[in-house]
Amino acid sequence: MTANPLCWYWPTELPDRGDTRRRFLEQAERLGCTPEQAQVLWDMECAADAVVNDGAALLARWQDGRCAICGKVRDLVCDHDHETGLVRGWLCHSCNTAEGTHWEPDTIFARYRERPPATILGVTARYLNPVTGAYAEARHPQAVDWADKWTDAASEDIGL
Repeated sequence: MTANPLCWYWPTELPDRGDTRRRFLEQAERLGCTPEQAQVLWDMECAADAVVNDGAALLARWQDGRCAICGKVRDLVCDHDHETGLVRGWLCHSCNTAEGTHWEPDTIFARYRERPPATILGVTARYLNPVTGAYAEARHPQAVDWADKWTDAASEDIGL
């Protein structure tokens, strides 16, 4: 039998904000920050949450630094559905990489995609790309003419 994502077993109540702050500061200090630097990072995190005030911040608070699939406390990345552009939850780098390459049915990754943290909490949030600052748009794969893309890519800007 395939395992379920660990987030399926977490209580749906949000953790206490004071506990979240304490764990954040402890983790920052374990990563080499001074207490003052850790506090500045916490303040920046709170300010970003206040500006964005979206479902991704709520999910991050609920997940409390834990990967939604393996449950380990690690640096997390915001996972999103590339077809819809919507945030699913927060994953460690390892699980995020594996989730993007394991498409077999009835795996822990397929189960995660069926019922991610956003679904558990009833959250809808559009993914914000941290590099471009742009929100992800839903893709419409049926509208892409891949043959035309290859032709254009091969001849574009080389005078053919």
